[in-house]
Amino acid sequence: MFGIIKKLLGGKSAESSAKSEPVTKYEGFDIMPCPQQEAGGWSTEATITKTVDGEVCTHHFIRADKTGSRDGAVELTLSKCRQTIDQLGERIFS
Repeated sequence: MFGIIKKLLGGKSAESSAKSEPVTKYEGFDIMPCPQQEAGGWSTEATITKTVDGEVCTHHFIRADKTGSRDGAVELTLSKCRQTIDQLGERIFS
């Protein structure tokens, strides 16, 4: 019952986030896609990290783009993250 209410209110199910994606290294950054199944498709989300001056910096990356499959969301997320890193570099953590 609680699961149905949670879905109706837009909550994420355990199944949608259960699969973990491997970290992709790009230009010294670590990108870990974490797409979530939502109404309308799979989200474009990731955690981007980089060690700067001995400190681990983290940015939660999320965009409005949706795709129809988890694999498609992972590929889109990686593409968007790479583009953002190319444009902003370490300023992503500001």
